[in-house]
Amino acid sequence: MNQILRIMIVEDDPLTQFTIEENLVKAGFIVCGKAHDYASAIQIMKKELPDMALIDIDFGGSQPDGIETAKELMRIKSIPFIYLTAFTEAETFKKAKKTNPLAYLHKPFRPSELTMQIELAIHNFYQGNMVDIVSMPDHIYIPDGQNKLVRINYKNMYYVNAHKVYTEFFLTQEEFQRIYPDKNYHAQIPNVFSVGFGHLLSFLPDNFFKLSRSITINLDHLNKIESNQIFVGPHELPLIEGGRKLLLERLNVIRSRKKK
Repeated sequence: MNQILRIMIVEDDPLTQFTIEENLVKAGFIVCGKAHDYASAIQIMKKELPDMALIDIDFGGSQPDGIETAKELMRIKSIPFIYLTAFTEAETFKKAKKTNPLAYLHKPFRPSELTMQIELAIHNFYQGNMVDIVSMPDHIYIPDGQNKLVRINYKNMYYVNAHKVYTEFFLTQEEFQRIYPDKNYHAQIPNVFSVGFGHLLSFLPDNFFKLSRSITINLDHLNKIESNQIFVGPHELPLIEGGRKLLLERLNVIRSRKKK
C-alpha cells in the first residue's frame, strides 16, 4: 500500500488506548477510530473501513471478547489485525490463533516493537505473503464414558447449554440416530457430556453465537427472532436483556422502512 495506513484501535483501557494512539501518530499512521468493546468496534468498522486493526483480547471481563470481535470485524471487511494481550495462557493463544492474526503482542510492549509488527503485518497481508488458511474440520470428538469418544458434526448441533461440570448438546435427529442407532430420539432431551464449556467454545466454528453465559446457538438453525425469544430448530429459547441487539449485529438484517 502506498497511502498512509488507517488503523482502528480496539482497547478498553483509556490510558493504554491513548498511549497506542500517540505512538501510532508519531510513526506516521492515521488512527481512524478508537473502540472500547465489541459494539463500538463493529460500528467503527462499518463506518470507517480501516486498513488494519489492533485488538485487545480482554475487555475487562465483558463479552464478547476481542477474539469474538475480531471474527465479526473480518466478516465486514477482510483486513490484517494484531492481538494485544496481557494473557499468556496456552488456551487463550490457541483460541486466538484460529482467527489468523498477523501478530500476537504481549503487554507491555515497546513502541518500536508495535510499529515493526504493524509494518511487517501490512506487508505480508497486502503483498500476498500470507500462508494458506488451514480449513477447519466439520466435527469434534467428545468424551462419552471411559476411553470412549463420540464424533459430533457441527452442522447438526442446534445449541449447547453449559452447566458446572457438564454440557448439554441438543442435536438434530439425523445426528442423534447416527450416534445412537438403537435409541429413540426426543428433540427436547439433550445429550449430556462431561466437557467444560470454556474449553468447548474454543473448538466451535464462527457460525456459533454465545447467546448467554451458558447457551451457545448454531446460527445455521436460527429460524425466527421475536422480542424476547428465538427459535433454533425445534427449540424455543429466551433472549436475555441486551442479547437481541448483539444477535442482530451478527446477522444480515433487512430493516423495515418507517411509515411516513
